[in-house]
Amino acid sequence: MNKKLLILPLVLAVASGCSSMKYDTGFEFKAPEFGGGDQGDQVNYPDWYDKLESDNDNLYSVATEFSNDFQFAVDKAMLSAKRELASNFSSHVEAMFKDFTSELGDVNVSTANDINRTTKLLVSRVNLVGVQRTDFKVVHEKAGYRAFVKLKYSANLSNKLILDQINRNAKLKNKLESTEKFQELEDSINAIQGDNVWTEWKL
Repeated sequence: MNKKLLILPLVLAVASGCSSMKYDTGFEFKAPEFGGGDQGDQVNYPDWYDKLESDNDNLYSVATEFSNDFQFAVDKAMLSAKRELASNFSSHVEAMFKDFTSELGDVNVSTANDINRTTKLLVSRVNLVGVQRTDFKVVHEKAGYRAFVKLKYSANLSNKLILDQINRNAKLKNKLESTEKFQELEDSINAIQGDNVWTEWKL
């Protein structure tokens, strides 16, 4: 099987239904190649593995791992997919704060430090509650098992996490709440909260 190098755009919306706040994050995805050494054995990965959707409401990730133990192969694949989701969340946060900073114009050192600290805190403490496993497959490979996993994470949940963390920093909130994009984010989250029961985030 020849390697396929695909550049897949991941379109992230800061809030569902808010068309003016979208972020494009490109990441490089390489379709896996599994070989059996001299025998040339190969495993065909699922069709969904290299076809990540791009929509305004969700973040996606895929992963594959091998183990001689069935459950360990599944556990490793789930962990790898969650790491990829965390990486996508990091890009989401950085893009959002970049736009906030652009609206503020020239920011002083104190504000810049607050933004950097909040960004790092969000990324380091990202809580992936609400992750859904949308596709799953395990195949025999040599003397073991290879697991394929696809996960989905609601962008609305990630936006609420971002908003909650900003609200914890009074000085940063006072700076950002004057921006149009922050107001759009806050309004959209408030509208969603009126229709849904949210999971409490604990940082």
